[in-house]
Amino acid sequence: MSDSGETVKKTGGRRAVIAGIVIAALVIAGGLWWVFTRAGATNITAYFDKSVGIYEGSDVRVLGVSVGNVTSVVPQGDQVEVKMRVQRGVDIPSDAKAAQITPSLVSDRYVQLAPAYSGGDKMSGDTVIPRERTATPVEVDQIYASIDELSTALGPNGANANGALTDLVNTGAANLDGNGAALGDTITELTAASRTLSDSRGDLFDTVKNLQTFVSALAANDQQVREFNNQLADLTGFLNGERDDLGAALNQLSISLGDVAGFVADNRDQLVQAANGLVQPTQTLSDRKDSIVETLTILPLAISNLVNSYDAESGTLASRANLQNETQDPLGTVCRLIDLGKLVPGDPRFQQLGAQIQPVIDRCGEITSLIQGPVRDSGLVLPFGVLTNETQQGNVVPGTVPGNVSPRLGENNKMPGLQQTLGGGQ
Repeated sequence: MSDSGETVKKTGGRRAVIAGIVIAALVIAGGLWWVFTRAGATNITAYFDKSVGIYEGSDVRVLGVSVGNVTSVVPQGDQVEVKMRVQRGVDIPSDAKAAQITPSLVSDRYVQLAPAYSGGDKMSGDTVIPRERTATPVEVDQIYASIDELSTALGPNGANANGALTDLVNTGAANLDGNGAALGDTITELTAASRTLSDSRGDLFDTVKNLQTFVSALAANDQQVREFNNQLADLTGFLNGERDDLGAALNQLSISLGDVAGFVADNRDQLVQAANGLVQPTQTLSDRKDSIVETLTILPLAISNLVNSYDAESGTLASRANLQNETQDPLGTVCRLIDLGKLVPGDPRFQQLGAQIQPVIDRCGEITSLIQGPVRDSGLVLPFGVLTNETQQGNVVPGTVPGNVSPRLGENNKMPGLQQTLGGGQ
């Protein structure tokens, strides 16, 4: 008996060891299954307004690819709580939305998470998607119900109770009868116009932007625009009040223009001759414009001097000859006199003769300098100021130049008015 008892004990010990090993293997397998299926997974709770065709175990997809499944579906009053588990390694954006997708009319639905993760914050742990970020498809029975309501509203018990819809259809058919080609052309042209607008959308947008800039400028200058409108209104009112006079003036102007046109037509040849005759005087004035400018500049001073030189008591003009420039450079005067082209401008004979002696005229200044140079440098004071220009400039007579006061004035030379009077006699 002792041997059989020991055998039984050994057999029981072996079974206990085997059972322990099996239990440990099951625990390890369960732990590994939990680690590989649950650890690192993302649990998401979404709330829908309804849930038709979504059950525990339904797919959860991203871009149509299964990434998890639904773990529970619990109704909560006017909404449905759907819990999902997304397998580890799949990132979901923190602001993702959930939608129930119906692949076909007879198959189960699945939950689609969108958009796919491309960067930024992502869901971690337990995340809730509120009802505002979920969507459910329209049910087929709702579509059928809407169609039934539409047919009822348009039927004999609705809008067509008195045949209004029938009349509308008949009128539309009558209007379209025979106009199929025109309608097709209209649609074709409308398509071309839409394409043109699409191709020119950049220009249209630029136009709108420029218009917005213009409107902004008007808004910024609202006061000036209002004043302009008021002034324009005043002008319009004035023109409205004077419309009779304006009409009469325009009528007279039209008559005058007609007379001018008739005069021009009747005297065309004379006008052409007069215009041709003005060519030579105009050309002469253009050639002598510098002299004319100088004359117009000096003429007021000459007239003023003429007025000042008149002696009212004797009724005579008090004047004297000033030959200073000619006597200071007599040979230079001769050089100017032999330039016949300038003495008689416009005469081709004198211009031709002047061109022949032009080399002499060009060298005349050098020749006169050689002849008059020794006399100028000698320091002689000749009568009538002959060749004494440089000598006179070197010895200014007191009282003839502003600032060069005569010593005879004494203390009076401090009086600015007297200095100006004496200096003005130069």
